[in-house]
Amino acid sequence: MGNLHPARNERPELNERELSYIILHTHFTRKQIDQFYIRFLTYYPRGYVNFEQFCQLYSDELEHLHNSRPLLKRLFHHIDTDKDGQLNFKEILFFKAISMPESDIDEKFRWIFFLYDTNQDHQIDKYEFLHLCHFAYNIHGKFLTKTRLNEFNSFFKTFDIDGDQRLNCKEFTQLCKTCTDLLELITPMFNSTKWNSKKDDHLPIFLTSTNELTSNRIEYLMKRTKFTREQILHYYEIFQSRCHAGRLSKHEFVNFYQKLLRSNSAETYCEFLFGAFDSLFHDGFIQFDEYLIAIYIHSNSSTAHEKLEWLYNAYDRNGDGFITYHEMNQIVHALFIFYDIDREKRSVAYVAYEIMSILDLNDDDKISKQEFMNMLKDKELTSFLAPSFVKQN
Repeated sequence: MGNLHPARNERPELNERELSYIILHTHFTRKQIDQFYIRFLTYYPRGYVNFEQFCQLYSDELEHLHNSRPLLKRLFHHIDTDKDGQLNFKEILFFKAISMPESDIDEKFRWIFFLYDTNQDHQIDKYEFLHLCHFAYNIHGKFLTKTRLNEFNSFFKTFDIDGDQRLNCKEFTQLCKTCTDLLELITPMFNSTKWNSKKDDHLPIFLTSTNELTSNRIEYLMKRTKFTREQILHYYEIFQSRCHAGRLSKHEFVNFYQKLLRSNSAETYCEFLFGAFDSLFHDGFIQFDEYLIAIYIHSNSSTAHEKLEWLYNAYDRNGDGFITYHEMNQIVHALFIFYDIDREKRSVAYVAYEIMSILDLNDDDKISKQEFMNMLKDKELTSFLAPSFVKQN
């Protein structure tokens, strides 16, 4: 990545909160960050990089492209998160971090999604998708045939699960994982990434017309939950005996989940989480696979990290990879009811604001997954945001 290599050992003027945020969101150590910063200020003493300097910094890595300028413009605008027309150290460092081969694949896909979400509405509509197809072929100097364009149209329709003519981040990610040639074309800045290095736990769904528990489905569930084959079959028998239709309605789920939480006052909170459990099929019902994940995530078999990661995805209502103040306010409202907290004595809005101020390390008014996972260091906050996980008998 150009000139950004560790150099001298002087400590840069980064405050503790900034350092904590960068360490959480990258694979860099505190010492490496200090060294990167010194090197950055050596080459860019004004503390920022303009567009032409950015082009000089990264043009060698994109020299294999027929026309790299449009991509560099798009990258610069996307990396410039504060939209001041220049890139500061943190913006450059985060791009360096996301570009590294060892960075999390899901984080990369999320980053790519927002790179091509040109109107920033957290959706990629059909126009944006077809535009990115033309854009990708253009920067590589390739001709996009009508036949291939029709194939891309077909892919879009296939992965537009809810048929709203838009792809959310999850739908876009699944499309890219299937259409790998397009993925390679739109990600030349990540040319050292092995996209198939991480298996997706959510892709293999083995449903039959009779909802039969096949051997392939059992194998998938064993990997997803760490339960044994015997445990899965045991839970399947219980599920089938209680759910003659082979699925749980929302009302049935709320009753079931209240028992998991061992609380009779958790109805609002359970309804809040219903959409998170209906995450594999999005059909308004809880299938056995989703039911089993609910059992697993509240058992001793799952780790604290797995529990919080699942909870983060549940709290991120629109699936954009961040928890906003509005979402946090909804969470706190549901938890106030769950804990029977007097809303005349304590303000939902103020508690939500307090939680945001604690977890939002870079003050961008949203909480990333890494910031949320960092909550494990605060036992009191973890206890509040993650209601008691039951022990498996």
